[in-house]
Amino acid sequence: MGRRLRWVLLALVVLLVAGAVVTVVTTRPDMSDARDQVDRAWTPLRPPLVARYEALAGVEGALASNGAAHRSVTVDLASTLRRWQEIARVDDPAHQAPLANDLEALAARVKANVASSALLRGNAAINQALAGFDAKVVNPPAVAAYNQAVRAYQHARTGTLRRLVADVFGFDARPQLVLG
Repeated sequence: MGRRLRWVLLALVVLLVAGAVVTVVTTRPDMSDARDQVDRAWTPLRPPLVARYEALAGVEGALASNGAAHRSVTVDLASTLRRWQEIARVDDPAHQAPLANDLEALAARVKANVASSALLRGNAAINQALAGFDAKVVNPPAVAAYNQAVRAYQHARTGTLRRLVADVFGFDARPQLVLG
């Protein structure tokens, strides 16, 4: 009886290992292709985003030089813009996309902050800087293509077994791009 149990356990272990190998072999290429597609879809977004965030740096400068340097939104914006400038030099969509979303959220905070402050709302330099930022539009079809690629990648890396393979082999989640 004990001998049969050992053989059954051995067979079970062999089946589990074989199943794991089959899962890795069949799902890893799909995840890799989907992630590569996300990276390719990010490429046309980089130049307009760099220009957009250079304009946002002008907004931060206008805020800082017109009495809003110590507001939390200005401090947060300056810090996030510094991180963007460091990472924008290299082609790294995995880090640039979340940072772009952070900058877009900060831009929305800045606009709300300016709208709620009579001092800032009436400042021509701040309004001109915000208009310059708003004028830097990213091509909506390129954003849609990127977001579609992200959805396909997320689908390729989810599911019980796929998630395990994704975690083991470093297929991290990628965010969709949400422009303000």
